[in-house]
Amino acid sequence: MKVKYVDKFYVSGLTVRTNNKIELDEQEAKIPDLCQKYLDENIEKKTFNKAKSMAMYGVYNKYENDVNSDYDYTIGVEVTKPKNAITIPKDKYLVFSKEGEIPEVVIETWKDIWNYFASENCEYERSYNFDFEKYEKEDEIEIYISIK
Repeated sequence: MKVKYVDKFYVSGLTVRTNNKIELDEQEAKIPDLCQKYLDENIEKKTFNKAKSMAMYGVYNKYENDVNSDYDYTIGVEVTKPKNAITIPKDKYLVFSKEGEIPEVVIETWKDIWNYFASENCEYERSYNFDFEKYEKEDEIEIYISIK
């Protein structure tokens, strides 16, 4: 993991309101269905003002409180204009990277993140502003956690 400063950018896609308790239940999870809908309906091809980046994003924001509260999740791509998009503000992030089979590597990385922030050796505090997953390669994930 490493600290990284990220400039403001925009992501456009599909959004759902959920929480980690729901997402850890295979029968109730909303994010997999949202991602499948995004792919099935070819939303990326219908997205206007796409940036040159080929990365896909999973954005977490509008946290009610903390890791156990409700949040919005958006799957999408980077766009050049803020209309109909989420604005990810310039911020400081702790970046966790891992290679492996998706979706298993995503779940493993999130468990690493939760364990890190729950540990006594944690030197950073989550801000619960914007967190996001960045998918640039088929078998690799980067998860950016906004920190104070």
